[in-house]
Amino acid sequence: MSTQQRTGTAKRQHWPAAVPDAVWAPLVAGLLMLAVGTVGLLAHEPWIFPSLGPTAFLQAETPESRSARFYNTVVGHLLGLGAGLAAVFLLGADQAPAVLSSHDLTRPRLWAAVLAVALTLLLGYLLRASHPPAAATTLLVALGSLKPDWEMVQTVMVGVLILAILGDLLRRVRIGEWPLRAARD
Repeated sequence: MSTQQRTGTAKRQHWPAAVPDAVWAPLVAGLLMLAVGTVGLLAHEPWIFPSLGPTAFLQAETPESRSARFYNTVVGHLLGLGAGLAAVFLLGADQAPAVLSSHDLTRPRLWAAVLAVALTLLLGYLLRASHPPAAATTLLVALGSLKPDWEMVQTVMVGVLILAILGDLLRRVRIGEWPLRAARD
């Protein structure tokens, strides 16, 4: 018997903390993808895209990480979009074919990818908005998988916002910040 058990000072584990990580993380990541996809289906909008998978993974597996927070998620993806767009237009890569559909990596697309990832990392660092999945978003733009236009920015950011809101709520539940903190204080 431990000292905590003998003295009655052992902390009770509340529901989220009692669920093993091996159950919680896949369940939450899957639910986040399902939520974004379902809302997108209902709205007839493609609000789910590849970079959201790593974002959901990060929020579910490492909820205490600064990179998993709402601010980092939203600002990180916004920076990734901006850096990707800036690199594409600055280097004229918008005239080159999309890499994944053409299976042709051109110099402008390569250099746009290099510049976009570097800018995303630099801006994320400067704004304290590091979010590694944003590097995937910036590459989707730089390599031509996402069209460099305002409609694409809106589509991506709606998906990011849906995931960021729900993901941050579940992240906070997991680490005991909400709603349990108010009840315990």
